Amino acid sequence: GNAFAELRWELGAKGGVNWGMLTGDQLSLWLGGEDSQLAGSVGDNKLGFNGGLFATAFFTPFFGLQVEAMYIQKGGQGAAEGMIIYYPDNDNPRPGEFEGTIYAYFDYVEFPVLAVFNFDATDDSNVRLRGFAGPVFAFNVRADARLEGTAYVQGQDTNYRTETVDQSEEVGAYVKAFEFGMMFGGAAYWDIGAVDLIFEGRWEMGLTTLDNTTLYRDIKTSNVSILFGFAYPLGG
Repeated sequence: GNAFAELRWELGAKGGVNWGMLTGDQLSLWLGGEDSQLAGSVGDNKLGFNGGLFATAFFTPFFGLQVEAMYIQKGGQGAAEGMIIYYPDNDNPRPGEFEGTIYAYFDYVEFPVLAVFNFDATDDSNVRLRGFAGPVFAFNVRADARLEGTAYVQGQDTNYRTETVDQSEEVGAYVKAFEFGMMFGGAAYWDIGAVDLIFEGRWEMGLTTLDNTTLYRDIKTSNVSILFGFAYPLGG
């Protein structure tokens, strides 16, 4: 009990922007819907939110362990083309040749467990720099795909025409519920009195494929985040 109490603790919150992309195999077919046949890539960055709470226990002034609970919007976007099922308003769905952009929205609640290395950046110690690294345990809470572009489809009068496409589909059945990854980053902590202000950059790479279909695609997430926040030190 005494050893636990003698640790120097720190609680805080941080949030900011995340640039997410998907790496690995070409765009998986299910991103456009179960019956689509698309080719393309979602390797371009998609902007999202990343934020949450954390607690750090320092075993020495220079080394600690940080556990976080974060909500992060991952995914990606990119050009795609091929056959889709087009869903017009008040009309029967029908196949069409699509050309445009596909957006993958994959949101996770994740728990990074990070080794933290702490050292002073200034002589008076009011600015500290930190490096951190460790595993990430992520749980999918949203998996949507959105198509935006045009499709060449056959109308009810059997004539073909170009239609504007902007439709979304829930693809959670094709995305694994759990993802394991690794995280690396650095931060500056500025002591302003009762709290420390935080400016942080981090890179997270998924190590497990998110594809949950029999296609066995190797698709992984990759994310870069810039975060701002505060830390409240407890005790010495």
